[in-house]
Amino acid sequence: MKVLRILLILALLFGLGLLVALFFAFREAGISDHSVLKLTIRGPMQEYRVTEGLEEAFGSPRPTLFSTFKLLKQVAKDERIDGVILKIEPFSMGFAKLEELRTLLAEVRSGGKWVWCYADTFGEFGPSNGSYYLASAADRIVLNPAGELNLIGIQAETLFLRGTLDKLHVYPDFDHIEEYKTAMNTFTERSMTPPHREMMEALINGIFDGMVADIAKDRKLDEGALRALIDGGPMGAKRALEAGLVDALSHPEEFEEAIKGKTGGKLNLVADSSYPVDAYESGPKIAVIYGMGPIFVGSSSSSPFDDSSNMGSTTYAKAFRAAREDKAVKAVIFRVESPGGSAIASELIRHQLVLTRKEKPVVVSMGDVAGSGGYWVSMSADRILASPGTITGSIGVVVGKFNTRAFWSDLLGVTYDTVKAGANADIYSSLQNFTPQQKAAIRGYMEEIYDDFVTKVAEGRNLPVEEVRRIGKGRVYTGVQGLDLKLVDRLGGLDAAIEEACKLAKLPDVGKVTLVPYPKKKTFFDQILKKNKGELRTAIEYIESGAMMPTGALWCPYSITIQ
Repeated sequence: MKVLRILLILALLFGLGLLVALFFAFREAGISDHSVLKLTIRGPMQEYRVTEGLEEAFGSPRPTLFSTFKLLKQVAKDERIDGVILKIEPFSMGFAKLEELRTLLAEVRSGGKWVWCYADTFGEFGPSNGSYYLASAADRIVLNPAGELNLIGIQAETLFLRGTLDKLHVYPDFDHIEEYKTAMNTFTERSMTPPHREMMEALINGIFDGMVADIAKDRKLDEGALRALIDGGPMGAKRALEAGLVDALSHPEEFEEAIKGKTGGKLNLVADSSYPVDAYESGPKIAVIYGMGPIFVGSSSSSPFDDSSNMGSTTYAKAFRAAREDKAVKAVIFRVESPGGSAIASELIRHQLVLTRKEKPVVVSMGDVAGSGGYWVSMSADRILASPGTITGSIGVVVGKFNTRAFWSDLLGVTYDTVKAGANADIYSSLQNFTPQQKAAIRGYMEEIYDDFVTKVAEGRNLPVEEVRRIGKGRVYTGVQGLDLKLVDRLGGLDAAIEEACKLAKLPDVGKVTLVPYPKKKTFFDQILKKNKGELRTAIEYIESGAMMPTGALWCPYSITIQ
């Protein structure tokens, strides 16, 4: 009876989902000439969803960057659409995604369409750099009279747990190569080391400079004057209008009336969720392999209830193999959005990229972050592209463990006794620090990994080994800095990656290709009826277990979210 009840509930949910889908399908057919697309940006936006979420299962999917990319590419050429209303609600997003969205909005405008933006507020006693940065790509920005503008500049706050670990009597025993490889600093330090601070300042200033330059250009403001306005923020709606940061103050109803003045007195609104998209669904196939999240050995795991996912070596080996063996696939784009992880898993994935490259072009397109292991899986591609604000590099190694003996004995009264056979049988034990001999052994292994990393970067990027050593050192760079250092070949997002892939594959028409995403999407019901494979452990779980650093050697903890 219990099984039957579950089946009946699932059947009912499926029927409701089908009705919702039919509703949206019939509503889509109503797009008429002189329509206006309403694009709402809210909440987090994932690159691509490898697991169908609950909303998507019942006909109301959350937008991804991939779906929004296809939508805006189509809108730019859709003669039925006169313009776009950009509705901005609270969200948090990496800088590279924002840059890609701005580029897409600029393409819509260059297609002869207008883009107007409305916001109730740009932050409310909180930063809104990202939302205003996105809004500044519009022809016109309208703010509610009661709204605020919190364009106040960018900061990076780094968490340090050494003081907490000391209180818990937990000792972090870590080593790294080289001085800018600061992933372990969260556990070993109480504040930034000089190299850590130097790197973070260069990173933040690079992103901030890019943001200021883009806003100043689109708002026709002097960069120096704009920096002064930012330093004087936050500000209310009236001051924002006087400063030229917004174009008008009005309520939503007044905003809609102004739009009607541009569309002959009518407002044929088309919601982004109901706009039918078939862009990049005809012509030769290009595989787009989405590599998202921490890198682990084994199968990937993801959740249908949130946007968490990881990059399992087995799953991505299969994805590359499928793209490689499909004769209809003419090129592969590897979209990397990862802070790194296991060195072994990273190499297993890179190896599949190399095998694929022998048969068809492979272009890497970097998202918000492609650092450490995320750069390892990228470095051997035919072309590497990054957005100006992409966080990349971090060519270095970090390994360590937590000694929890004092935590158990001093705080909880738990004691251990040990016998062993083999001098280093206890090298990974969470009950002691590394001995000098064990430190030497671990260091030797780390140096092997680092030498391998440096050598493969040199080969993949056609750079001298000594040059890679000079610019490596575990240091993180922006996309702009990476281009200067030849770690990337070109600045640009997915559209630029498609151009490169078509060029390398000698495909004549960039606009007429079929983008085939990998790994294949799992349905919501697959996820709730089958046990999820793979494992994504938190830092706290690793501290509790005293295990090795969850990265397995390669980790770049920097993912700057612009708010």
